[in-house]
Amino acid sequence: MPTGPVRASMPLAESIPKTVTTRTASKPLQGFSANTAAVFGAQVGRGLMAMLLEVLYARLLGPSGRGQMGLCMMANGVGVLLGGLGGEVPIMLWAADEKKHGRVWFGSVFLCGVVGSFLSVGLWVGVYWWWRPAFLRGITPILAWLLVFSIPASVLASYFGAMLVGLNWLRERSLLLVANQFLLLAFATILLNVFHPRAEFAMFAIVLASVCTILIAVRQLRHELNLRGNWRVGLHRVADTLRLGVRSQLGNVATFFNYRLDVFIVNYYLNTTEVGLYALGVMISEALWQVPNAAATALLPRTARSADAESTAFTCLVCRQVFAIACITALFVAVLSPFLVPLIFGQRFHSSVAVIWWILPGTVVYASAKVMSAELLGRGWPEYASIIAILTLCLTITLDLYLVPRRGIQGAAIASSLAYLFNSLLIAAVLKRKLGVTWRSLYLPSLSEFALYRQIWTRFVTWLAPSLEVS
Repeated sequence: MPTGPVRASMPLAESIPKTVTTRTASKPLQGFSANTAAVFGAQVGRGLMAMLLEVLYARLLGPSGRGQMGLCMMANGVGVLLGGLGGEVPIMLWAADEKKHGRVWFGSVFLCGVVGSFLSVGLWVGVYWWWRPAFLRGITPILAWLLVFSIPASVLASYFGAMLVGLNWLRERSLLLVANQFLLLAFATILLNVFHPRAEFAMFAIVLASVCTILIAVRQLRHELNLRGNWRVGLHRVADTLRLGVRSQLGNVATFFNYRLDVFIVNYYLNTTEVGLYALGVMISEALWQVPNAAATALLPRTARSADAESTAFTCLVCRQVFAIACITALFVAVLSPFLVPLIFGQRFHSSVAVIWWILPGTVVYASAKVMSAELLGRGWPEYASIIAILTLCLTITLDLYLVPRRGIQGAAIASSLAYLFNSLLIAAVLKRKLGVTWRSLYLPSLSEFALYRQIWTRFVTWLAPSLEVS
């Protein structure tokens, strides 16, 4: 895998067209589109089930109970980041290398995950039962114990998901994610309706869904892992895992806190009810990231296998299209949210609409930054995203501490939006310099590229027409 920038005798922006024509892009786009479609289709299904789950939380738990779940999910996310020790990155990169069999290196990564999970759970126990900080107010002892079990389960599930991505088994990974969301929705529906609508039962559903997801993943990867053979655990491989994982994990931790630190700050200054209102608004606004997440997931293994001038042009094409789709989607979300949020989630969540409006500008710009971050990671440059994430975290903390006490959850949304804008522009500047491309090539699609959407729409109408005639 190349670890340096692509070199050419002239600037890349001059050696390739500023925009990729439909004819030039169609061939490499076909395989990428198939992978992206598989990932996106799964994300759509998963997103619909996640929306049903949010409706379930909103109607049965209310803003306060939804706030408790938000705090638990954020605590679980922190535990997974710390406990995973960045193992997902070496798993994806090594699984993408056809010369390295899974049983040669997975045992070493698994050992790192076990040790990291043990340390992460120990840290959680110390923070919750000894320190008892005010920003965790609302997490009951039962919820805290459930988090002790959910953290290692989530770490292992993330490892298996990363391996599927590295192997380019995106369809299998998509099915795994859909299965996880379906199981979570099913368990939560049963537990909250049959027993009692409390956050503790909703959290127990998360633990059950994680365990079932691990069992499904083991079955999917049984041949690659060679469970009946002997895993090789070498100190040099453990060292390589930690070196590569921690190198990128610092940025992942900073990025996570950029996303979610405001939840803890809102809980510290306000209460779990406001956390619930804010969390719902953030969840709806971040629905714009379904396409970017799918594109980034499909792009990473492609770049890791082949990082050249053609790959650079293709990445620019993807960035432009993702940005255009995000802008269009944001317009619909902004217009429809005042009507749909109270209708679907209840009048108690009407305050979430303002959160959606304030955070949308940042989520739109950050959509293409997700693709750019995947490109940097695939080329072996994770340190840039890490440095930028740390700088953004400093800005996020400053803005949150200033705006949340003064503007409440709207202040938290403004802070997040500004942080997303800051992070996105820095990532774009780094990618622009590294690849030698222009700002236009990263953000502004040409009219010829929109012909791709016309072709897709024409094929969809042609496919749909016989069904309509029959009905």
